[in-house]
Amino acid sequence: MVERESDDPEGAVHPGRGRDPWLRFALLFAALAIASEVVYYGFALESNLFRSYLEVLAAISGVILSHLTEGIVVRGTIISGDLFSVQIAEGCDAYRICALLCSAMLAFPAPPAIKAWGLVLGLLWLNLLNFVRIVGLFFIGGYFHPIFQRSHEVYFPVFLICMTVLAWILWVRRATSVEFESAPDPA
Repeated sequence: MVERESDDPEGAVHPGRGRDPWLRFALLFAALAIASEVVYYGFALESNLFRSYLEVLAAISGVILSHLTEGIVVRGTIISGDLFSVQIAEGCDAYRICALLCSAMLAFPAPPAIKAWGLVLGLLWLNLLNFVRIVGLFFIGGYFHPIFQRSHEVYFPVFLICMTVLAWILWVRRATSVEFESAPDPA
């Protein structure tokens, strides 16, 4: 017997129905992730809008740092203080982890409303963690300079990737529990 695609207008996951929802998810996720990389490296990095975005990140990080230490000055994408200086550059922007989370959520078969709240909360969460990373690197550079480079290139990226995966797992658990709670019991 051939199973047919779900007619659910909400696009929810229904175990045992549809062809192969995990294959569809994997292919759509891969396509969205690749498209986001093409946008990032092909268009965003060279744009004035992206440069302005990096300056906004530096300004917000500067405000946060000014509450934690003295002498903070922000010039463009450079944050300087009595303790240390950092520059917000390509890779400091959280774009790629946000794009990864968005690709996974958009590809996952869940109702649009559940995707919407997941995207909003997930993007807020990852951007908040990115500010923690920037502020943390500022203080690591000032107080523990020998581990600054390793923190910048290894520890914080691994931390942010883990937090991205955790956010997606928590969202999937919530998205599927909402769908299964509302599904009628099998006869």
